[in-house]
Amino acid sequence: MGNRSRVASPPTPLPTSVRPARRRALCSAFVLGAVLAVGSRLLVGVVGADGRQRIHYGGPTGHRAAMCRAPRVTGLVLGVAREHAAKAGCSLRLMGAPVQRATMQTISRQSPRPGGHARVITVWVNPLCSGSAARGPGLSEPFVTSGPTELVSGLYLAGGPLRHWSEPRCDARVGTPGAGTITVSNAAGTIVVATQSVTEGKLARIPLAPGAYTLTGTFANATSNGQQIRTRPQIATIPRGETVRQDVVESIP
Repeated sequence: MGNRSRVASPPTPLPTSVRPARRRALCSAFVLGAVLAVGSRLLVGVVGADGRQRIHYGGPTGHRAAMCRAPRVTGLVLGVAREHAAKAGCSLRLMGAPVQRATMQTISRQSPRPGGHARVITVWVNPLCSGSAARGPGLSEPFVTSGPTELVSGLYLAGGPLRHWSEPRCDARVGTPGAGTITVSNAAGTIVVATQSVTEGKLARIPLAPGAYTLTGTFANATSNGQQIRTRPQIATIPRGETVRQDVVESIP
């Protein structure tokens, strides 16, 4: 029995109705991929001057929004900074503290600097701070340093209604000493040793012999029920060769 050669059978052709359907599916996939690729290059997300995220569409070559000349917004409250940015045709990117009150929170710095060109201005927002209207000296007292044997003292009110402000560090703000008279008596508070008047914003410097003293203060421009406010007595000890910072502080509701 002789060897017989085998001939491979030709592939079974696809039905005529199947070929156009496959071609249409391949074309649709190609077109969809191209649209997604181009679209991802044309869409640019930024935060608009009103604080909302916006999508800017580029031209047919995929370029982003036009450059703008950055105005000065450092030091402004955020609401005003947005108005200046919008007028210059710029968008803002917010960094720093969360925005709680745009009419009060201020801008600590910006990039680029004023006059620079960019598509988006990045600004750093200061936090919203809150505290009493009248703030004390902000020191842990008595504060003792080497120096002349003397007392350094100021008149402070502490308390009052709640108020808000904005700056980089909320705990950095301290009160301003008021105008009035500081009186130094002996430890028992029966004999006046020294008095010194001070203007607003100034501290008294009173040379004293080493020892314990009673301090009181009378405000020149602060009254309660028609009477000048007088602080409650407090004790200060002055060591030899030391300068003691001890303020007189009166709490107000």
